[in-house]
Parts: sequence; structure tokens; C-alpha cells
Amino acid sequence: MDVVVDLIRRLPSEVRRAGGSLVWRLGLLALALLLNIGFYLPSLPGGIPGAEVPGLDKVVHLLVFALTVFAAGRVLAPRKRFPMGWVVIVALAHAVLIELVQLVAMPARSGDAADVLFDAVGIALGVATWVGERVLRQAAAQRQVSPEGEPVALSTR
Repeated sequence: MDVVVDLIRRLPSEVRRAGGSLVWRLGLLALALLLNIGFYLPSLPGGIPGAEVPGLDKVVHLLVFALTVFAAGRVLAPRKRFPMGWVVIVALAHAVLIELVQLVAMPARSGDAADVLFDAVGIALGVATWVGERVLRQAAAQRQVSPEGEPVALSTR
């Protein structure tokens, strides 16, 4: 419990040091989590444009998971890599849970192993995007020069 409290206490300063706004990062995470609610709807809303397009469901799974993992990483692991492993584990568990809930408890929906596969690809895409952002921020920081004429680098701990 102390670890969680410590993480929450450090979060604003960690985000400032990594660069960016905590409000925007939390907003993006809230949007991603809101989109995840759609996986638990008892049935898909009628009249959604393009809903009958083959494979659209898989694209939605991939994009929602990529956005969720990227946004969670930006909030929970702005500078350190360790919490990102937990984000990935929770996302994978969530992917399996969605399909089990749809299979067992939602007669109008169906569980699909292919959805879990696309969720996993989305998770990998989210991690890759998170890593890419960190690499770009570090490169930008290294291009900055301190008053002593030495490059300024962000910590990668």
C-alpha cells in the first residue's frame, strides 16, 4: 500500500520532469478507460456507422488497447520503466476477462480468442508508442544545452 501512496505522491513531479501535463495525461487515460466500457455493453448499439464492416471489431480492439496501454504508461511510468510491466500484465488480464464475460454472461455477445490476439497486438503497439515517445523526449533533451555547454539528458531509470 505504501508503494501506491508513494507513486501517487510522486506522480506530478515525475510527469513534470518527463515533460508534459499531468492533466492532459490523465484526460487521455480517462478517455481510453471510457472506451473500454464498450467491451462490457450487453449488446452493441444499433445504427453505428460501419458496424457491419468485416474486421472492424478487431481494429477497435487493437486501437482501444493500444491507446489504453500508451495512456496508462504515460501516467504511471512517465520516467521509470518498472510500472509499465504491471500495465501490460493488467491489460492482458483485462483482454482475457472481456472475452470470458462476453462468452459467459452476455448472450448477445460472443467471446472470441481472435479478439484476445488483437488485444495483445494492441498492447504491444501501445508499449512501442510509449517507448517511442520516451526515445524522442530523450533525444530532444540531449539536444538542449546547459549553461555550462553540456547536454542535458532525462533520467531513464
